[in-house]
Amino acid sequence: MDTIQVIMYYDDYEKYFGDGFYPLVQREKKENTQIKISFKYINDYWIQITQDEITGLDDNNGSKLLEILNREGNKEGKVIKNSYGLNIHKNNIIHDL
Repeated sequence: MDTIQVIMYYDDYEKYFGDGFYPLVQREKKENTQIKISFKYINDYWIQITQDEITGLDDNNGSKLLEILNREGNKEGKVIKNSYGLNIHKNNIIHDL
């Protein structure tokens, strides 16, 4: 399966009146709203395929989301893109030369 749906959480005020949509992989406050966001695997990256375009991923939410997507999809994705095709997380593993 190349499409994965992930339950994420967000702050309504920040999404609609703040600096954008920065969902979390874990609920931080009981007031956080739950949302299901779908991603599709294409050529080494995961791209969001649902509405509510993700603006970015704060702290370690990008790494956690990439881990969830790769585990659930049995893939080795290195980048997460929003539904506009903009990078919102890139794996920062440094490879030996």
